[in-house]
Amino acid sequence: MQTGLSPIYNENTEILILGSAPSKQSLRKQQYYGNKANRFWQMIFTALQVPDPKIYEKRLQVLLDHHIGLWDVYQSFERKGSMDHNFTQYQLNNFNELLETASIKAVIANGQTAYQEIVAQRLFPEQLVVCCLSTSGANNSRTERRLLEWRQALNKINPIYFGNDAWIKAAAFYLRYQVFVLEQQIDPHLEFDELPDTTVNYFITLHQRKPVATIRYEAYESQTICPDRFCVAKKFRKQGIGSALLKAFEKKAQKQGYKYSLLSAEKTVIPFYQKNGYTTISKEFLEDGVFCVQMKKSL
Repeated sequence: MQTGLSPIYNENTEILILGSAPSKQSLRKQQYYGNKANRFWQMIFTALQVPDPKIYEKRLQVLLDHHIGLWDVYQSFERKGSMDHNFTQYQLNNFNELLETASIKAVIANGQTAYQEIVAQRLFPEQLVVCCLSTSGANNSRTERRLLEWRQALNKINPIYFGNDAWIKAAAFYLRYQVFVLEQQIDPHLEFDELPDTTVNYFITLHQRKPVATIRYEAYESQTICPDRFCVAKKFRKQGIGSALLKAFEKKAQKQGYKYSLLSAEKTVIPFYQKNGYTTISKEFLEDGVFCVQMKKSL
């Protein structure tokens, strides 16, 4: 049987694009979507609204920079030609290591064959799975519809970023001002009691380049981390965005050796934290003029 290509991803990958298996041209070049009739590269850069660097290695880096990975459903296969309906036998890829390494939020199936296999085998039960019109040459007469589907799929996914780069902090501060200062009427001087830049990192979730959720990543002690200054933009609440960001926060903390997550929760959001595994460990107290309780979770 023929063997497929190695996966393209890293620990920051959140979107996985899956085809069925590489074409003969792709296998010969050892490159994803190496068949010139396949419009994947033109389509993905148009959908992302970024320039196509043309060079294969640089193309992969742009995808990784956008938290996008590539792979196929089939690890090995027999197929007559390169058409999906000509598979005679195949073996699925094992996605366990990828899912343990990367926080995959969504999977985009490049065509029906990959999508049907994902669904039939329940390969990604915890991730959003979206099927888009295949980028193969067979669909090149439907370019506009295909581009629309891929744009819509990418817009459904809200990438998460971590660090203390200036733009990440600016996005976090912008959202905190909207939620805590304007919405909750907290004094700006109380809200922005920032720690030294060298010790503070932030998580942010973007939707179409707009910050919609943020958490400050702050160590409390050697074994305890604090998801501080956590907020979600008003119109994006109750959509799972906050839980997804908190999960990313906790996964990062676990990798760095923290065993507990400790936070101050406003009374109105106690049910949210309980749903995410937190337990109340204190009586009510005032913090920045708001009644809160301390909550804790073992990671």
